[in-house]
Amino acid sequence: MSAVAVSPSRVRSRPTLLNRMEGCCLLLLAASMAILIATGRYLSFVTPRSLPYIMFAIVVLAVLGIASWLGWITADKRTLRSCFALLVVPALLFLLPVSSSQSMNAFAGSRAIAIQTSQSSTKLPGLDAGNRRITISDDDFGFWYNQIDKHAEEYIGYTVVLSAQVSTNSALGKGQFTASRMLMTCCVLDMTAFGFTVDASDGTIPKTDSWVQVTGTLERGRIGSASQGYEGLVLKASSVGGADSATGYFYYA
Repeated sequence: MSAVAVSPSRVRSRPTLLNRMEGCCLLLLAASMAILIATGRYLSFVTPRSLPYIMFAIVVLAVLGIASWLGWITADKRTLRSCFALLVVPALLFLLPVSSSQSMNAFAGSRAIAIQTSQSSTKLPGLDAGNRRITISDDDFGFWYNQIDKHAEEYIGYTVVLSAQVSTNSALGKGQFTASRMLMTCCVLDMTAFGFTVDASDGTIPKTDSWVQVTGTLERGRIGSASQGYEGLVLKASSVGGADSATGYFYYA
């Protein structure tokens, strides 16, 4: 860590005030990270796969903090300023309540939903093979997106029912929108929307960020304009209505 310089000299018997202040900074960050784990709020920042790394970081920070407090690590005004910027500020941000906004936490919150990539093909959740219909629950959205993406030909012509949030972009064609949820790969900074391209039957696009329930038929079709689009999977909507918002982001287990 750039804010900490290990002294080549022997152990100091009398730590300075700067040593104690640097030790407090390190221990504060370790404590704030431990609180995030204890409360489960760490899931607002990283996926569950990162838990072992966070715990290791807590141990390292605690050891360095104790060493600095005891004077085993040198400290000066320059390193103390760096400590404050790199350790105290993040610690305070971690401890502050995560704001609840419709654009971010309506998608995510602090509930992580694993995308299961392997399940018995005879017990797929929400699948009614006899009637060629898939009813996707909120927590199975990621699984079914992955399943349909990998086995598209098996589900062409199926009726799909799902609830998701409306997102749009310039690459979509007229009357098209994405019924999406949020995917986190590693941390909150790489969280992105993913989902099914919906072709509204009447060409009317719901309000962006609104939650809708879509019923439609899975087909191969044109995504985007005739000149700049591409062929892909499209959900030809037979109905689009309002739906309750769902919490939780998805990650690959």
